[in-house]
Amino acid sequence: MATAQGIRAGRAFVELFADDTKLVRGLRQAEKKLKAFGNSVRNLGLKTVAFGSAILAPLAASAKLFSGFGDSVAKMARRTGLTVEALSELQYAAGQSGVEVSELENGFRRMQRTIYDADRGLSTATDAFADLGLTVANLEGLSPEQQFKLLAERISRIEDPTRKAALAMTIFGRSGTQLLPMFASGARGIEVLQEQARQLGLTMSTEDAQAAEVFGDTLDRLWKVIRMGAFNIGAALAPTLQDLANKIMRVMKVASDWIKQNRGFIVSALKVGAVVVAVGIGLTVLGTIISGLGTAF
Repeated sequence: MATAQGIRAGRAFVELFADDTKLVRGLRQAEKKLKAFGNSVRNLGLKTVAFGSAILAPLAASAKLFSGFGDSVAKMARRTGLTVEALSELQYAAGQSGVEVSELENGFRRMQRTIYDADRGLSTATDAFADLGLTVANLEGLSPEQQFKLLAERISRIEDPTRKAALAMTIFGRSGTQLLPMFASGARGIEVLQEQARQLGLTMSTEDAQAAEVFGDTLDRLWKVIRMGAFNIGAALAPTLQDLANKIMRVMKVASDWIKQNRGFIVSALKVGAVVVAVGIGLTVLGTIISGLGTAF
């Protein structure tokens, strides 16, 4: 049996937490302010992340471009014997002449093979150089870039297009005909395009190329370590996941067997569900009609 003291305590509790008391109103105002402050902090954090991402994205893209392009130029320079500076300028000259970089590299490699064959006395190579008025002695002691320009100059002087193409292919291989547009103005034409590359700031330094190569190799090692880390995580989780997969398969097998044995129930459930949906749609339409009537009245 409730006592008078208990009744008074209950009334005081109800009055204390009634909606219109100052305490409750104050608590609700404090709640709103805390929520507003929390939302403002969250929005500030999202904007900060977006701003930081906007700064990092182009920088990351630049680093990737630096690594990829610089690394390829450095490695190609070693394959051809060219300096990085000369190769980057010749790549620009080739591009302006419609020559692919791969064709330029293949041309250099075949040119060096032809010079080696001529030095050994192979008639095909010596005859080709003789048709250009050259001997192996004219090419010895020159850098690959100088050899390339000398041959380009002599080929550019040939007027017969058939003979020009044949000599270009003999010396530069299948890339010879692809390089003919680059040879059109001889050595001077190539040097003009190289000068344009220097004026446009397109000449890559050996130091930058080597740095890009080192950075690229570092990134490659980093991704290998990351992939191995992910592999080790997978290896640690594999037994647990395998056990879970086996349990799921057993459960699904039981469920599948039950469904096969109770197809009639599944069909009935489908019919019941269809009826419930139809009733819901009917009630929705009916409610809309009633609301419309209420508005009309």
